Amino acid sequence: MKRKTESTRRAFVVCCACVAGCAGLAQAASPSSRNTKSVSNGSSSEGPSDAKKSFDMAYCGIYCAACELHLKENKEGKKCKGCTHPSKESKCEVFICAKEKKVANCGLCESFESCEKLKKHHEKPLYRQVARRTCSKIKESGLAAVIAEQKTRWTCKSCGKLYPWNTKGVCPHCGKPVDALSEKDA
Repeated sequence: MKRKTESTRRAFVVCCACVAGCAGLAQAASPSSRNTKSVSNGSSSEGPSDAKKSFDMAYCGIYCAACELHLKENKEGKKCKGCTHPSKESKCEVFICAKEKKVANCGLCESFESCEKLKKHHEKPLYRQVARRTCSKIKESGLAAVIAEQKTRWTCKSCGKLYPWNTKGVCPHCGKPVDALSEKDA
């Protein structure tokens, strides 16, 4: 009897995965008018709802998905969910400002170029200088395109896993050489 229950449960799960996958393909095949507009004229009309879909990018432009705190568990066994996750709280001025303005990323804010808080935040260290460039790219290309680019940048070509941007040149998963964060990223 137990075998039949497992078989039925397995079939149900497979069916659900298939339906979810097909729905995702259908949705991907027909982009929303917002995505079409964003791609066609280079404008970035992505709003706060986009931040809820992906927690991979911090408001300030840091690629959270390749942050060591996001990839590894801390001493308490917890992982950071990312700066834009709804449960995240912070005293960071940039974080507070972006939440108040309801922007998915500072690059999408009207005040991006002139924001003194953000300029100060992006001064140093190198990973924050890279974040400034990332925000500029988001302003030009849109959030989804830059997240895809960042995912490719921080994925090991040998094992296919994300590695932290503070890696010193060796993938922590497979031990093969990877491109470390450098001035060329800024």
